[in-house]
Amino acid sequence: MGAAVTSPGDDDRRFVNNPFARALHPQKPKRTVGQWVALVVVSLCGAIIMGAAFVLPLVFAHGLLTRSHGRIGMIAAGVVVSLIYVLIVVSLVRRRK
Repeated sequence: MGAAVTSPGDDDRRFVNNPFARALHPQKPKRTVGQWVALVVVSLCGAIIMGAAFVLPLVFAHGLLTRSHGRIGMIAAGVVVSLIYVLIVVSLVRRRK
């Protein structure tokens, strides 16, 4: 018994006409205006939080170092925070190269 000769498009047609395959890849409904507005609001909130997470260590280190008034613990904490921040930035710069 010989193998059936099929055209190259038969495999595609079998996938498209297969209800199980269509169930795995349903068509996506279009977003409504409300969903777009919600997406923009959530994205902006996320951007603000990420920006704050990037800037706040500098603010904390500055406050610890400038307002320490000779307290060794605060100076050490400020140096540690600054060192961690610098190491993170340096590692990110090295990864991009």
